[in-house]
Amino acid sequence: MKYVKQLLGMFVAASMAVALPVFTAQAGQQWPAKPFKVVVPYPAGGSADIIGRLIAKKLSEKFDQHAIVDNLSGGATVPGALAVLREPADGYTLFMASDNTLNINTHLMKKLPYDGDKDFTPITVVNTYPHWLIVSATSRYKNFSDFKHYIEMHPNKVSISVNTIGGAAYLALSNWRQENHLNFEIIPYRGSPPAVSDLIGGQTDAHVDVVGSSISYVKGGKVRPIAVLQSTPLKEFPDAETQNYDDPKALTVRSNLSVVVKKGTPKEVIDKLYAAIKAGVQEPDFVQALDLFKYAPVLTPPEQAAQFLKDETVRYGKLVQASGLQKQ
Repeated sequence: MKYVKQLLGMFVAASMAVALPVFTAQAGQQWPAKPFKVVVPYPAGGSADIIGRLIAKKLSEKFDQHAIVDNLSGGATVPGALAVLREPADGYTLFMASDNTLNINTHLMKKLPYDGDKDFTPITVVNTYPHWLIVSATSRYKNFSDFKHYIEMHPNKVSISVNTIGGAAYLALSNWRQENHLNFEIIPYRGSPPAVSDLIGGQTDAHVDVVGSSISYVKGGKVRPIAVLQSTPLKEFPDAETQNYDDPKALTVRSNLSVVVKKGTPKEVIDKLYAAIKAGVQEPDFVQALDLFKYAPVLTPPEQAAQFLKDETVRYGKLVQASGLQKQ
């Protein structure tokens, strides 16, 4: 845990330090000619914030411009999204957008004041969020197969927590429950720390979490992963079973973090931003950050990212409908 905190502090400090050069661009200079702003719809210190600060750092290094991070958390990421849409479509305001912002909110909010597919233009899908199923270190469940078998033999006796209702993890669990005709309780929490704390304390049986949010508890011996909820294994945790994306009955979570801008941003600007981000993600400090959280870089080109995210909106719509969740 101490190691992770030290690395988080290093990334935050480094990105903030680079984001403070003196702005010297002259009037009339070709783009970029003014500071950048990266809006992160989550609190400072989390993984999305760290990635956002590194994006700002790379923009500052590439274009020799001031680049700041603006944390506008809360409200299911809506305040952050609206802040971006109030700015001109000129490529100077970038948004770190999750599945909730771009794909899920439209299916769960009655009066969503934006359209994730129509109001934003993707620069790239930066990374995926690998998820895993964890249990306490003292749990009776030694592997995923045993866990599933126990649920089958003991209906309505198992509780599995997630970090929020209606998120990617919740929808994946709901789908797994339906596809396999299982009976267990899904318990939503307000974030990972209280959910993991209750898991350790025995209040719940298992927890579906982003790997980067609970990896310190695994390394500290408090919890252990029994399944990685994707087709690709995590080499650091070979004992955790993988789940096959192509198997409709598997428990899989697909979740992404994208960089988007307001629709109407010129294509040549989008292409310059993509090139800068793609190059920056491959540099050692960014590679180290992604490895810390076990995130897989994606770096999808803008046109492919746009189609992928539209397809994700459709996919999530089917999951929400099947879950029975109603728009609020």
